[in-house]
Amino acid sequence: MLNGIQKFLQELTTNPKRIFLVDALGALLTAISLFVIVVQLEYSFGMPSKVIYIMSGTAFSLFIYSISCHLLIKLNWKTFLGVIIACNSIYSLVSIGLLIKHSEKLTELGWIYFMLELTVILIIVIVEYSAYTNLGES
Repeated sequence: MLNGIQKFLQELTTNPKRIFLVDALGALLTAISLFVIVVQLEYSFGMPSKVIYIMSGTAFSLFIYSISCHLLIKLNWKTFLGVIIACNSIYSLVSIGLLIKHSEKLTELGWIYFMLELTVILIIVIVEYSAYTNLGES
């Protein structure tokens, strides 16, 4: 199982087109889960709905960017990969700030959800950065 995961991660770091697809799917999953599940169960998660809508919209914007890169970019991957690394990092930092700001309202389920989301984004950023450094000058 671990060998399969390692092989998948190695393939991602050498194929920016796939990285953008994985990033797009992750952003879409985040946007949908926030918009459809978390906001509808605001009382179960504790994050205010206004904040969830903004987070969901931001995730959807990142989906649009990543899927566009996946479908349209043929050259100069590194520049576009740098942009998504920065955007994912900023999204994570803002999310941490929102968790701190609303910490008293967050439920245990809210903490679990947002910490898992941040963990997944961190893993994606690490893979993206690895690919970024492997691409060299392009």
